[in-house]
Amino acid sequence: MKTVHHGTWLIIAIILQTLMFNYITVFGVHPNLLLVAALAIAVCGGKIQGMVCGMIFGLVFDFMSGRMLGANMIAFAAAGYITGAIVSRYYAAPPFYIFTAIGAAVTAGVEIICLIPYTAGLEIAAPLLYILKTIIIEAVMNGILIVPAIWCVRRTTKLLKIQNLNTFR
Repeated sequence: MKTVHHGTWLIIAIILQTLMFNYITVFGVHPNLLLVAALAIAVCGGKIQGMVCGMIFGLVFDFMSGRMLGANMIAFAAAGYITGAIVSRYYAAPPFYIFTAIGAAVTAGVEIICLIPYTAGLEIAAPLLYILKTIIIEAVMNGILIVPAIWCVRRTTKLLKIQNLNTFR
């Protein structure tokens, strides 16, 4: 049941990303809803599910964006694992600003990880100011979007009566 739940969220994220969020831009930067969905599942399901969903969502994002295959897969997997590990340290549900900070920090980390293979083959690196602007804007947008995404993932697990989201069974 959990794989159906996560697969449904993957399909929802793909549809929303391609039909809506690719056209919502702030200074030419749009949010990454596949990363937000993977992080929301990591918050609700833990570090292992976050890592697995991050790998799958990142691979799909690589296919969708036409970028170097595997760069986003590795970055999303690391982001899902780190997010699940941070949230598992709390005994109760953390406040929303913790989720926003985690989403923004992990998004910035993903973008920095993905810059490494792209700039390794270039003779001239992109301007630092442009890179920082892009990373900061996307981190803020994803940090804001993670709170409603976590609410939606938690709500659907309650509607589907999934008891323990921390395992794949």
